[in-house]
Amino acid sequence: MRRFFCALALLVACVRPAAAEDVTIAVASNFLSTAERLVEVFEAASGHDATIAHGSTGQIYAQIVSGAPFDVFLAADAQRPALLRQDGLAEMTRTYALGKLVLVSRIPVTEDSISEAFAGQNVALADPIVAPYGLASTSAMERLRLDTATFQPILVANVAQVATVFATGNADFAFIAEALLPRLAADHVLPLAGKHPPIRQDAALLVRAADNPAAMAFWTFLETEEARSIIGAAGYDLPE
Repeated sequence: MRRFFCALALLVACVRPAAAEDVTIAVASNFLSTAERLVEVFEAASGHDATIAHGSTGQIYAQIVSGAPFDVFLAADAQRPALLRQDGLAEMTRTYALGKLVLVSRIPVTEDSISEAFAGQNVALADPIVAPYGLASTSAMERLRLDTATFQPILVANVAQVATVFATGNADFAFIAEALLPRLAADHVLPLAGKHPPIRQDAALLVRAADNPAAMAFWTFLETEEARSIIGAAGYDLPE
């Protein structure tokens, strides 16, 4: 009888679905809520499990270079994924979303009145060194001819933290990703299209994921119409 149960256990192990694999996805902070929705749909459809880590694009890039065990990187720029591929740390890259930058405020503001409105105010933005949305914010400020000597910039690590600073009342204005607007009770929103270089958000399939069925399945899923629909509904433009 004991031999029978041992044989049965071995048989069950052999026929257990091979789909039960894990993928670890590193996500730029602006894309976190969208990634959570994508993972929910992906897990239900594929049977795979997915774990999400998040932070600024620059921080995640540094972690990958240092050997962090990520399979897929959803960055907020094209530069870091390209560098990873150039350095042999990524197998493939492609654009998965086009970001949008907006300015949120507690008072009405237009492009013509923004300089006067900023005077003496606290303005939150992401650190342009590590966060692509921060870099886009500084470009927008230059295009709008804003003088940082006339207001108080508040720099934080990533654009999600910018939204938090504004939501808690610690900033009068904030440069955030349009996709983060549902998190805020922003009275006024000024779109900044054309005031900064395009925010092309690229994904990287990292080398360690080459033999991981779950990672490959998620990479494929990102190109499906279902995934693109989720990304578009979250406040991003879609690549051709």
